[in-house]
Amino acid sequence: MTTTRHVIVDNETLSTGPDAVLLSIGAVAVEVEQGRAIVLGHWYRRLLHFPAAVRQPGRAVTNDTLRWWFNQDAAAFGEAFMAPGRIALPLAMYSLSRWLELNPYPIWGNGSDFDNAQLQDAFNQLGLRWPYHRNRCLRSLKGLALDMYPDTQLPAFPANKIKHHALHDAEHEADVLATLINVLGAKKEAA
Repeated sequence: MTTTRHVIVDNETLSTGPDAVLLSIGAVAVEVEQGRAIVLGHWYRRLLHFPAAVRQPGRAVTNDTLRWWFNQDAAAFGEAFMAPGRIALPLAMYSLSRWLELNPYPIWGNGSDFDNAQLQDAFNQLGLRWPYHRNRCLRSLKGLALDMYPDTQLPAFPANKIKHHALHDAEHEADVLATLINVLGAKKEAA
């Protein structure tokens, strides 16, 4: 089976639209081999977000997403809103742009209209070029694989990680991607 390299991104936000205020962004570069995601590197930033009109002008906050956050685990809420070490959106996007140049692999987000679309919108807002030709959708791949092979067992979210922590989610999604690639590759080889 072929070894491949990928980048998986995950965002925590204050809206579900492409112009959402970004709370944190996690990215992990992996090598997928025999159903395993071997981490090559990771990138994680918490962003300045309040007041949104000042910290991330032109980006959106929705009441529905704010209400959703108030129903999340305390650890996830604390990481998204109260953890220290926040940087400005332009600095985060320039840093991510350089990191993506160093990791020139397909970029997977969990939803064709979420993670990648939000990062592309932020890049465009700042005059940066998003590598759109590298966009991939994990949700679509998962749907296709599970439609074809409904008995596929996806990895559980690790007990020692925090759901809705952008880097932890990206790492878990890398494990899911590795499983899906393995299942589709194994079925192809068996045919």
